[in-house]
Amino acid sequence: MTAVEAWAKLDPPWREAFQLAWDAFGAGTTPIGAVVVAENGAVVTRGRNRVFEAAGPPGQLAGTRLAHAELNALAQLPPMRRHDTSTLYTTVEPCVLCVGAASLATVGRVLFAAEDVHSGGSRLLEVELATPRQLNVKIKGPLGGPLESFAEALHLAFFLGHAGRGEALLETYRERRPALFPLSETLIDLRTRTIEEALGTTSRAEAAG
Repeated sequence: MTAVEAWAKLDPPWREAFQLAWDAFGAGTTPIGAVVVAENGAVVTRGRNRVFEAAGPPGQLAGTRLAHAELNALAQLPPMRRHDTSTLYTTVEPCVLCVGAASLATVGRVLFAAEDVHSGGSRLLEVELATPRQLNVKIKGPLGGPLESFAEALHLAFFLGHAGRGEALLETYRERRPALFPLSETLIDLRTRTIEEALGTTSRAEAAG
């Protein structure tokens, strides 16, 4: 299955998360997008990474290393009730900060599209904390298929395209995911296009290769 075919079959929450990640890429910040989905399937909050942006919408972080996509989606949930039946969708495996935030926000489940082999925090759930309050969230991923590769390569593309940022991350990916680099380099050249155009180009390149 090509990326275009996978995109056509993708559930709406994933589409929104991927679009937010692509928007972040175009805005010059880390390309990760996240949405919170209620039990009935409706998207109730949206967030994207804004670490390298000066400002964001009201209620969202920007211009700080804490301005992660997951935090910006979770921060919009009302605190007056629990959200155990809601799901956080994110394009890249959440870091330890965002795993903790999902638990504190009382979201019941996190789904991620692509692993983060450098700083993914999903295995934090295997750690028994030295406090009575343990992490209370389920995490599942990756998505599988060409869109998993797309999300992971998009994440890598940001650091490839910004010299001096994430050198340790790049070294990790050179060791563990060297095959991603050509796709990431292609995505850098496509960052001004729409996500659909980028998926079409990468699908054609894959078919030709």
